[in-house]
Amino acid sequence: MENKMKIEIDISGQIQQLNYDSALGFRRENGIEKSVYLRSETKKEIIKKYKGQVTNLIEKLHCIMIYYCIIDFITEISEIKICQDVSFRRIKNSLPLLFKEHNYLMGIRIIPRKGREAKSAAHNVALRTFRRRKYAGLIITKEMVEDVLLKFKKQ
Repeated sequence: MENKMKIEIDISGQIQQLNYDSALGFRRENGIEKSVYLRSETKKEIIKKYKGQVTNLIEKLHCIMIYYCIIDFITEISEIKICQDVSFRRIKNSLPLLFKEHNYLMGIRIIPRKGREAKSAAHNVALRTFRRRKYAGLIITKEMVEDVLLKFKKQ
């Protein structure tokens, strides 16, 4: 097996905190990093519209942020390490549904970050974006969320 990289993902501003924006960032071992931003107004709209209709909505929003953040950067990846800000089990089960069209996550391990580890490599990426020091690579809109939300339906 060729030398594949690991990727770390972290979020700043929890999705369930509706009065705060959320910023999610990743960093690959080769230094590539990207972040996405979800405004609190957008979160409120989505949760107001889909609460009660969509199960595990918070985890799915988290997955959608991950999807938009890493979709262009998952080639040559062997492992995705995700901070446990929401139910990791739900994230691990839901995330592959977003990438199933091309089996993108085939052979990629999705593991949780342990609490005792040093700050994740992605922590500063997410935090800088959250504090608006570094602008997000992408601001996620309600329409973008709705486009992807349907992909969670198991086929």
